[in-house]
Amino acid sequence: MSLNYKVIGKHIREVRQRNHLSQAMLSELVDKTPSYISYIESGIKSMSLDTFVLIANALGVSPDRLLMEQIISTERCASEEIALLLSDCSTYEMMILLDVIKSLKASLKEHQGRYGKPDNFDFTV
Repeated sequence: MSLNYKVIGKHIREVRQRNHLSQAMLSELVDKTPSYISYIESGIKSMSLDTFVLIANALGVSPDRLLMEQIISTERCASEEIALLLSDCSTYEMMILLDVIKSLKASLKEHQGRYGKPDNFDFTV
């Protein structure tokens, strides 16, 4: 299996933008050129493991978050993704989303009882 650097770069860009960092700002934090950061984000160039860890640390995320879709998904990755999605929500939005999640979870449990575990459920029509 080879890594998809375009997907990794996309995740780096998303987190960088969510953190309100420009490519120039990130490049200063990791001691790389802005053009190199641009190449990484567009998947044109790969990076060393050292650079990857520097970028993850500068962005304040675990490397798992940037590797999503490249490794077998874990609960931790999902939790971090949810936290990242909620990070810019207002209190009002958080309360609405909390209600939606509670309702969805109750519905999932109800349907699991009715149809069996999701692993055994055939979604084909």
